[in-house]
Amino acid sequence: MLPFSYALRNLWRLRSRAAITLGGVTVITTLVVLMGGFASGLSATARDSAARDVMVLTGNASEHDMVRSVITRGNAEAAAAGLPHVAEIAGQRAVSVELHIATRRDDRVGLMRGVTDGAWLVHRRVTVVEGREPREPFELVAGRLAAARMGLPQSDFAVGRVVELEGIPWTVVGRFAAPGTVLEAELWGRLDDVSLATKRMDVSCVAARLADPADMGKVGLWVNRNGVQYEIAGVPETTMFETLQRALDPIAGLAWVMALLVLVGGIFACANTMFAAVLARTREMGALRAIGYGPLAVGVSLMTEALLLGAIGGLLGFWIAGLFGEIPLKFPMGAFYLDLSPTIRLAGLGSAVLAGLLGGLIPAWRAVRMPLPDALGGKS
Repeated sequence: MLPFSYALRNLWRLRSRAAITLGGVTVITTLVVLMGGFASGLSATARDSAARDVMVLTGNASEHDMVRSVITRGNAEAAAAGLPHVAEIAGQRAVSVELHIATRRDDRVGLMRGVTDGAWLVHRRVTVVEGREPREPFELVAGRLAAARMGLPQSDFAVGRVVELEGIPWTVVGRFAAPGTVLEAELWGRLDDVSLATKRMDVSCVAARLADPADMGKVGLWVNRNGVQYEIAGVPETTMFETLQRALDPIAGLAWVMALLVLVGGIFACANTMFAAVLARTREMGALRAIGYGPLAVGVSLMTEALLLGAIGGLLGFWIAGLFGEIPLKFPMGAFYLDLSPTIRLAGLGSAVLAGLLGGLIPAWRAVRMPLPDALGGKS
């Protein structure tokens, strides 16, 4: 076999062709990581937002759309008070009457939720990471992605800032995190304040956390018996977000298809540059075979060069993708971060190595199949 140093020297000796291949593989890796991160982040946001022990009561004509759901506030409060099997924390029932609205600031659309004190018991993933929860009139807490959802800088929702929404100035008193959920793209205020600002006498839903997820069926029977009286329908939060995930799956699937197309294009690009390199070195290949190196040794050396280019380009793309950090992206139901986890980045690195391997395979095969007299004569 040819020594490993021979393949390394060739990369430096053929710098221009190596640089072109290296750049292509780097771009492939970066794009595969970013597209994979988009698809994975989008799917995970819908999948991980639901809690197994939460039941949501909506208006019976809403089809589980929180913004379009309408329940009279009296019916919602009566249903919240009568709902069985609700968890109690420190003597308080984990149930919240809520109003969900799409709010505007100029042409920018955000998501606002009016909540009661029970919301902090129902939505356990929500954690105030700065400031405090709303206690006084027209105070807000902003999710980490609320600014991204509205296309505004984070500083617009910094603690202490005043932001005008629905024609009323609101004071931002806190920021909250709810990692991996759509909640992070929302603005939360007290229910009475949001109702007053929007001139809404109705609410959107009742969210309740059950003492035992196994009681979900019993609560469903209670909703069925009382649904006509309160004009409500009940759905487990898991079912509600499964519907959202099914709506988002085609978008995530398209991102994976685009990543695959990028990889296929990269394989052809790598094969093209390697093929050109082999054609320019036919006499060299023939000389190596003439002094005793077999076709297998020559082919393995060419494959080593391709794999080195794939690995180096993959590591560069791996590093470049890491520079993007947490990139927030918005979609109609919220916002999410690109998933740039080690698994996704390693998938990009693997795609780069695969591009190098498959891209070098055809040129190497041609080099070893060429008759020795033709190779020595420099025929292409």
